[in-house]
Amino acid sequence: MAIMSIHCPIDMSFDLDDSLTLPPQDPGRRIETSTALVIDMPIIDAVAPGIDVCSVCMECFRPGEGGKQVPCGHVYHQTCIAEWSVHHNSCPLCRCKIFQDYN
Repeated sequence: MAIMSIHCPIDMSFDLDDSLTLPPQDPGRRIETSTALVIDMPIIDAVAPGIDVCSVCMECFRPGEGGKQVPCGHVYHQTCIAEWSVHHNSCPLCRCKIFQDYN
């Protein structure tokens, strides 16, 4: 009895490590956001139920430390979301648009 092997080029070319890493940062693709846009985001008590870790830096929020809430509702450290928003106009978790004035 011969065992048939099915060759699927998609499975052979998939690399989990490549899919989990961000593409190299292209300096021409920077989003010119001002610090004021991030500062104007609402501050949320980061020790509320369900909000315990910033998904950008993976660090816990300290008691009494507020986090910046993006329009979709996710909360991040101010410095983390400010740095992230220079390169991406999307929420790190759900990819919803952060700043409506940019593509």
